[in-house]
Amino acid sequence: MFTSETTLEVRYYETDLMGIVHHSNYIRYFETARSKALKELGLPINKIEESGIMMPVIHVECDYKIPVKMGEEIKIISTIKELPKVKIRIDSCIFNDKNERVASGSVTLGFIHSDSRKPTRAPEYVVDAFKPFFETI
Repeated sequence: MFTSETTLEVRYYETDLMGIVHHSNYIRYFETARSKALKELGLPINKIEESGIMMPVIHVECDYKIPVKMGEEIKIISTIKELPKVKIRIDSCIFNDKNERVASGSVTLGFIHSDSRKPTRAPEYVVDAFKPFFETI
């Protein structure tokens, strides 16, 4: 299992007229954390795309628990529980500064060839980056 942690401060433009984070921004928080996690593995999105592979979102879900307001600091824990094959699922939990879960969800990405847009398996170098986190003793 691979886990990554990202911390962000909620910005004014992410809030709605009620002064709380607009629901659409939680998906952006998931994306920010996902990008950081892949970068930590040596797999920044631009490197993957330069190799001729794209990773479109094929499923997303989010459960909202507690509102978050401007200026609050949030922590996003991203977890990948399975080696990527033809898709990869990243589970995320967002916590406020009191360590209360404010939202949780997941994003599933597929792998496609950039030129043909046809599905493909995860490139070997992507799978290899994850293997150390899934090897058993």
